[in-house]
Amino acid sequence: MRNTENSVNPPLTVNPEEYGLLTDLYQLTMVACYAGEGLEERPASFELFTRRLPAGWGYAVAMGLSQAVEYLEQLQFTPEQIASLKTTGIFANAPSAFWSLLESAKFTGDLWAVPEGTVVFPNEPILRIDAPLWQAQLVETYLLCTINYQTAIATRAARMRDAAGPNAILLEFGTRRAFGPGAAIWAARAALAAGLDATSNVLAALKLGRKPTGTMAHALVMALTATEGSEMQAFTTFHHYFPGAPLLIDTYDTLNAARKLAERVKTGEVELAGVRIDSGDLVSLSQEVRSLLPEVPIFASGDLDEWEIAALKAAGACIDGYGLGTRLVTGTPVNGVYKLVDLDGIPVMKQSSGKPSYPGRKQVFRRTVDGVVAGDRLALATETPLDGETPLLDLVVKGGERVVPADTLEEIAVRTSASVAALPLETRRLDDPISIDVVVSPQLQALREQTKKQIDNSH
Repeated sequence: MRNTENSVNPPLTVNPEEYGLLTDLYQLTMVACYAGEGLEERPASFELFTRRLPAGWGYAVAMGLSQAVEYLEQLQFTPEQIASLKTTGIFANAPSAFWSLLESAKFTGDLWAVPEGTVVFPNEPILRIDAPLWQAQLVETYLLCTINYQTAIATRAARMRDAAGPNAILLEFGTRRAFGPGAAIWAARAALAAGLDATSNVLAALKLGRKPTGTMAHALVMALTATEGSEMQAFTTFHHYFPGAPLLIDTYDTLNAARKLAERVKTGEVELAGVRIDSGDLVSLSQEVRSLLPEVPIFASGDLDEWEIAALKAAGACIDGYGLGTRLVTGTPVNGVYKLVDLDGIPVMKQSSGKPSYPGRKQVFRRTVDGVVAGDRLALATETPLDGETPLLDLVVKGGERVVPADTLEEIAVRTSASVAALPLETRRLDDPISIDVVVSPQLQALREQTKKQIDNSH
């Protein structure tokens, strides 16, 4: 509702008890229609997948499942929320059964999903919901929100890690560029789960049981220089409170700052955990700084991405770590979709031009040869793995209750690293990657043709 002149603007944050309303309107209007037609309790299956990968990506890293499960566990509508929906007037003709559903709302279905950190490809379900139709429909918006965003961040982070190599220190600095406070926390989580070492987001770090990390801003150097007389005195003052902390050395003259610090390091006046360069020619500057401070780690930042990291390495830059922000948390989106595939045992599919889907509940079987992914098979959930294949989707929630323990961030990071490492080099490369071949099983292909004929005959 629009605020009146004398009303107080409500805080635009989301609490778990508000999860029910954090959805698109059409989810609720569809639920009302289902209830009116007596379809609300019919068993339904929806699958979340991406039709294609963003340009330049050979794979995606599935992420966001933990938040999806948390959402399903806490889904509800309070009496106040239901009253607010009624005041909109939109649901004036909704059946009473609709309101009864909301009053007792609780997710009672099953969730199948690939573990977080698993590499996935187009048309492969990242998760599947098997639940009463109204529940399976209602949860679409939130599931797409968490899976799409965190998968995008995790994939970029994994690509950055792959480009930088296993020994580089990668720091997530994206909070100021993220799409809102909640997104900033999700971005930090996804980045850490995909291989980054730490985040500067204090709230995210502490929530995730991590130690926040960072250096300093140019403002501190300028403020202390202005009040205390010199850049070196600014560094000295900062180290008084944070001994040995990394210093930002490009506020005025990067090489001049490095020379003066080198003199102090040699005399033992200063101990340095690192220096950061945020501007200029990072290749030449890092090389010269390394010659001046050979034992001091050099960090680079400034709108870097995986291609920039690869280019810096190829040019011989002397960089030990990277601060990654804008292009990590605001990069190319993953356009995952959530489609009905089965209604009460009836396979269904979409035939829209350029947006077809496969009917029926599905499983993905991955084949590896000598530890390298050789191909995936998209099949019906009732099919069994062939020799050398492993099913990817696991039962995570059954009857509304989690049946497997949640993975730790460290476990997910290990899985991400192993998943990417198992890919062929042509799939991992940044330029013109070749994605893994995903074949469709004969049984699924036959079901698709059968379903298509039934649809055609109904028109």
